[in-house]
Amino acid sequence: MSERHVMIRLSNISKRFGLFRAIEHADFDIFRGEFFSILGASGSGKTTLLRIMAGFEAASEGTVHIDGAPMDAVPPHQRPVNMVFQNYAIFPHLNVADNIGFGLRKLGLGRAERQRRIDEMLELIALPGYGARRSDQLSGGQRQRVALARALILRPKVLLLDEPLGALDKQLRAQMQTELRALQRTVGITFVLVTHDQEEAMALSDRVAVMDEGRVMQIDTPAGLYERPGSRKVAGFIGSMNFLRGVVLGRDGAMARVQIAGGGAVCRMPADRLNGAHGDLDLAIRPEKIALHARAPGPDALAGVLRDRVFLGERVHYTVALGDGGETVIVSAPNTAEADGVPQTGSTVWLSWPETALMPLSDT
Repeated sequence: MSERHVMIRLSNISKRFGLFRAIEHADFDIFRGEFFSILGASGSGKTTLLRIMAGFEAASEGTVHIDGAPMDAVPPHQRPVNMVFQNYAIFPHLNVADNIGFGLRKLGLGRAERQRRIDEMLELIALPGYGARRSDQLSGGQRQRVALARALILRPKVLLLDEPLGALDKQLRAQMQTELRALQRTVGITFVLVTHDQEEAMALSDRVAVMDEGRVMQIDTPAGLYERPGSRKVAGFIGSMNFLRGVVLGRDGAMARVQIAGGGAVCRMPADRLNGAHGDLDLAIRPEKIALHARAPGPDALAGVLRDRVFLGERVHYTVALGDGGETVIVSAPNTAEADGVPQTGSTVWLSWPETALMPLSDT
């Protein structure tokens, strides 16, 4: 397989505001045609990193290359990127067509060519015939589409998106996620999205960078982050997670024996997942990987007491206190499982999971 074309290369990027370090040694590549997301909580440094790519902020250390060319001395308006913001920035005094074609005026194109490109964009964003509409006649989703079209009409190599769906309600946000991903596949250029919404990042992205306190904690595919988080912080940020303490008792060939603190059960897991770890370790397991039983299914099941049950529509969440009462575990099961009968709150229950469900974690 040929090597993938690097569209953005961030080389050891750091950013300081006085004594505060907003970015700490960000060093990674984003590939041509990739939908790449930077995910993190407020204050994690994700928007600052995006602004450095756009040229609105200068890095204190490190270099940015876009399509092989160094960008450090290139002003924002000369970089082969365009940016879409959360507030859309639609000009209220212009109609839809003039908003979309605003940036074309500096290119010296003839009127016919400008109109052709505007019509092309209206078709692309599924708003044909909307060119004469005023901005105040548009819904939130339509305004966001116009903002996207205005950015794409200049044919940038990279589209930077700073929380572009944050102002939309939940239902419209889900619809626009689908439309945004389809749009990226159609135009085929590199999209870089900044978001605090893990579901949005997982739904849209080819790869995701998780940031915390200015550091890139892990970069992987959505499935890789979900199934193989590299640290406790990443595991806690991506989806729901149970954290357990355990101790490695020994190895039986390809499998390791791990005793779970609190419940006392000895479980098995692939030894190669431990990466040589021994003694005490942190473990994680997804709520949907755990099965709840009214009777012990085997000697390695974890005993506990059912403390709570929350009906969430298609799924039910059970809270189980482990044997000594010091730790609790959340179990997520389809609501169809309740047809088999569920113990009463306060009853003893047992938990089991596949041998591959436990994930060892680093401390960070």
